[in-house]
Amino acid sequence: MGGVLFGQQINGRASFNPDLVYLAHPLWVRTFEAFGEDTYLNSVLGDAIIRGLESDNYTAACMKHWIAYMKTPSGHDKEAAQLSDYDLLNYFLPPFKAAAEARAISTMENYISINGISTIANGKLMNALLRDGLGDDGMVVSDYAEIEQLADFRRTARNYADAIHVAGHELVSGRHQLRQRHEVTTEPEPAISATPEDVCAARGEDEAEDGSLARESIVLLQNNGSTLPLPEGTPGYTDEDAHLKNGITVKSGIEPIVGDYRVSFFNGLNPNGSYPESDLSVAKEIASTVEYPIAVIGEGPYAEKPVDIEDVPTPPAGQVEYIKDFASAG
Repeated sequence: MGGVLFGQQINGRASFNPDLVYLAHPLWVRTFEAFGEDTYLNSVLGDAIIRGLESDNYTAACMKHWIAYMKTPSGHDKEAAQLSDYDLLNYFLPPFKAAAEARAISTMENYISINGISTIANGKLMNALLRDGLGDDGMVVSDYAEIEQLADFRRTARNYADAIHVAGHELVSGRHQLRQRHEVTTEPEPAISATPEDVCAARGEDEAEDGSLARESIVLLQNNGSTLPLPEGTPGYTDEDAHLKNGITVKSGIEPIVGDYRVSFFNGLNPNGSYPESDLSVAKEIASTVEYPIAVIGEGPYAEKPVDIEDVPTPPAGQVEYIKDFASAG
């Protein structure tokens, strides 16, 4: 669900989404990216996202991470998983089957190995199951540096050239890339045949043209009602302090539904669990005067191998102590 939308020189739009992870381990560090631990739910929501993304024929969806990415015995990323065909076909495959039927234009593989073979080099998964079994004809994307990792991390390839050979399922990749290029845009465009020297030479001209276009675009604004200039101190989207711009905080989500109740708010706790005693005192004072005190805690952002966790995650210690003290306010 945390996919990225991009539009570089493929001359089309694409998204590394949806993440069709069937959650199979409580310590999986990328749980927050997934829909849940229900195969059917993953199938239905994945289908809906793909059909929505690709509804205008200008955006390519990417079903990921093919397949059984979170099935490692420790819940750690980039580890080895053992998986029966029964579990593979009944629990992990259905969301991808639904995604393929929804015509996801591309597929991203994952960082693990299954039954001793890295996914990127696994002919059974990449060819027999994805291509032949699902009939998928889209472009396959290796997850970040996975081909190089066959040499650097897995040690199943002697060097990068050997890694390309080991992962060489995609012998007709040109056809799949052209299919994606065709399906994400219906507007005819001239062929591009620029050399690196041409690109470098044109960069200065492009920057000058970009600046000119930016300046000219200012005249597109209509200053109806003398809206501009804005008064000093006027808050706006870019002035917002939230991590998720234009998102819904607990406070902004509660206020519209509490009716005649008044909502008091005080931010007295940092995400890392630190807080000054003076802020705790203010929070306790406010809590003692309201009918329903609500304390909000949580974890910082994390993902992938660098932040594997060893136990069921708990909030930072300072947050736990803060809640205990907060609760003592009665």
